[in-house]
Amino acid sequence: MAIPSWPSTLPELRGLASSGGTRSLHPTAQETQFDDGPSRRRRRQLFVTTSLSMTLRLSPEEFVIFKAFHLNDLNTGARRFTAPVLLPDMSIGQRICSIEGEVSWSAPQRSRYVVTFILVVQDW
Repeated sequence: MAIPSWPSTLPELRGLASSGGTRSLHPTAQETQFDDGPSRRRRRQLFVTTSLSMTLRLSPEEFVIFKAFHLNDLNTGARRFTAPVLLPDMSIGQRICSIEGEVSWSAPQRSRYVVTFILVVQDW
């Protein structure tokens, strides 16, 4: 099954690193103790994930698209997807992402929705 893509009708994903996701830029190294010899430190996984706090301001039409994407394509956040993400060099690049935890929303204005969630970006 193909990885779904972020809908092109929704805004690009821009966020501040570590604002609500993690306190570390990169995951800490894992240390393994051996019976003979010194311990070994290594990365926990082959790719690095970074948590970014996302707040999107959406029109009612965009909110309906986001809600359907989250429910149907992402199985309420259980699946990964590709999306245009703001990278550290301030360019936009395609990355594999997932949504961690709950997605909160509010409607502070009649014609606007605010959606907030933690975006986990692979190889940010």
